[in-house]
Amino acid sequence: MVSRGEQHGPADTHRVSSQAFYRVEHVVLFDGTIIARPRQSCQPPEFIGTSGPVQEDTHMRLVIVGDTVVARTPAQPATFSAATALSALPLLHDGDVTIANLEVPLADTDSPTEKEMTVRAPTATAPVLAALGVDVVSLATNHALDHGVDGLLSTIDALDAAGVRHAGAGRTLAEADTGTVVRTEDGRTLAVLSVCSTLPAGANATAARPGIAPIRIDQSLAIDGGTMLEQPGTPPYLRTRAQEADVVRVEDRIRRVKQQVDRVVVCIHWGVPWAYLPENQGPLAEYQQPLGRRLVEAGADVVVGTHPHCMHPVERWQGGLIIYSAGNFLFNTADITTPETYFALPYRTARLFTGPWFDSAVFRVELPATGPAELQLVPIILDGEGEPHLAADNAAERILSAVERMSQEIDPAVRIDADGFVRFRAG
Repeated sequence: MVSRGEQHGPADTHRVSSQAFYRVEHVVLFDGTIIARPRQSCQPPEFIGTSGPVQEDTHMRLVIVGDTVVARTPAQPATFSAATALSALPLLHDGDVTIANLEVPLADTDSPTEKEMTVRAPTATAPVLAALGVDVVSLATNHALDHGVDGLLSTIDALDAAGVRHAGAGRTLAEADTGTVVRTEDGRTLAVLSVCSTLPAGANATAARPGIAPIRIDQSLAIDGGTMLEQPGTPPYLRTRAQEADVVRVEDRIRRVKQQVDRVVVCIHWGVPWAYLPENQGPLAEYQQPLGRRLVEAGADVVVGTHPHCMHPVERWQGGLIIYSAGNFLFNTADITTPETYFALPYRTARLFTGPWFDSAVFRVELPATGPAELQLVPIILDGEGEPHLAADNAAERILSAVERMSQEIDPAVRIDADGFVRFRAG
């Protein structure tokens, strides 16, 4: 297993230090806030700061980030200053509610389960999440029970003690399905639910067993006999669909909570990491788009996907947003274990920690009182330590162009401008 801490990021990964000099230009956010985007130059850093948040009772502003593993206090401060002009961490403070996917259990006892890879971070990192500005974390992931039920309950207890709200895990299925409700400073309410389709055996909660909220997936292989004869070695096509009983259960939860709150976000751990996926099958598994759309139709304002560790398309569906994969955000090297008795197929999984692993974004979502949600991507690059930095010009263009290209395969009308604002088809 390749350790993230041993990786060197792309050439456009920037470290904040007195020896790094950049000329910066503006990144304009929805409310007119201006932050700095680094560009390689011989000039010292300039920082423009923010004009201050504009609090309006007519809308809600969310900051959403992807897979997050905090194993220590980040080297970068999490507040805006001239010294942090390149850091993406201050963006966590830029919304009414900030949501992250917690990709690691918080446990102080090492008791790894039998699977390809397990991860663990100390419970002491829960207050670090709070200090960074994370309000809510999704817990329904394939790593939630890497250290068993005790590790899951330790995670819940540590987050509760730190004041970080969580969704998607519990002592029963009912508790895991419940999610959490956040009230903003202006009194508006947001429900966050979390579900998982990447389920290790026994990870799903039941009426009598702790675990995570599942949407299980049926899978079957399709083989074209003619193609296999002419192109021997071609991978079979994998057909997938969400199990109807699970989808109906989650739809019902969305409809019920929608009657009690202003907005609903559904976080879903799904899809396939890019290193496991044949390019000729596209970035999305077959079940994802129908499932994401059904969640929006049930009342979700935003569906946020995680798990692939890279960027995937974005889509507007019936006024709601589907972010198919939010990529990585802050990914420290945690305590990683691969059991000696586990014999995996020879996939080239080490490729996962290269290239697309480092390209990501912070997703800023505006939810107006009327009309469809609006989306802006602020491109970021993870450095070799897994910490996020604002992307330089060339990297920002690469990230935005990649998301636009993938999104146009779903809707050819999608456009993403140089400031990361996403324009969808009217209506």
